[in-house]
Amino acid sequence: MNNTKAIFIKQLTSLLKAPSMIVQGILFLLIALAFMFFIPAEDNEICETCVPKYYCQACEEEAANRFELPVPSGVSVFAVIFVGLALIGSASAQVQEDKTTTNLRFMAMAEVRPHQYLLGTTVAMIIVVAVMLIFYALVGRYFGTDMLRFMAIGTFGGLVSVLLGIVIGLSKVPILATPISLIMGLGPTFGALNESIARALSFTFIQQVNIGFADLDADLTSNFLIIGANGLVILLVFIIMHRRNRFNI
Repeated sequence: MNNTKAIFIKQLTSLLKAPSMIVQGILFLLIALAFMFFIPAEDNEICETCVPKYYCQACEEEAANRFELPVPSGVSVFAVIFVGLALIGSASAQVQEDKTTTNLRFMAMAEVRPHQYLLGTTVAMIIVVAVMLIFYALVGRYFGTDMLRFMAIGTFGGLVSVLLGIVIGLSKVPILATPISLIMGLGPTFGALNESIARALSFTFIQQVNIGFADLDADLTSNFLIIGANGLVILLVFIIMHRRNRFNI
């Protein structure tokens, strides 16, 4: 427990001294604000003169059978990018920093176990993530129950992102953090435009966060279950990597 606490304090201090993750979160939030300011909200009023006189039945059937997902608001889109792109990259970068500064080697010599490192680093990062998501919720005008649901699914998805980033950073191929973070961060956005991408990402935690953000009033049980299943798979990979209960340095 003392080792975990020491790692938690060390990682939290590092996040505040070199706030690259926080800067990314603020940057995405500012972009979302800019979109809200410069792009007017869509007019949802029904205009009778805009309704076509004739309909194509085949086209209507094709649209009904098309695989489509709910589209989140502008702020939620950038919150998904933050959860998927920034967190995986930042978590992996945190591990890489510990490797390059030999901190990880010193921890191993001090009998710090991999699970202690994982727990201390994850808790430190998820606290920062939760605070950042509060600002996203406020800017997106999610209040009351909606805010709680937004925070819950965003933080849970962020937890899986952090776990994935740490596991990649501790692996022999940390370079995978960049392409994976790009896929996770930008995939749901492209999925809104491409049915194949949407289907491919449907069982990933980030797509479930995206769907949850888009419809906070829906039953989010399946979203949480899929996100949790993703997290269990990542933990299983971590356990296999460190089955000898020591770092693979």
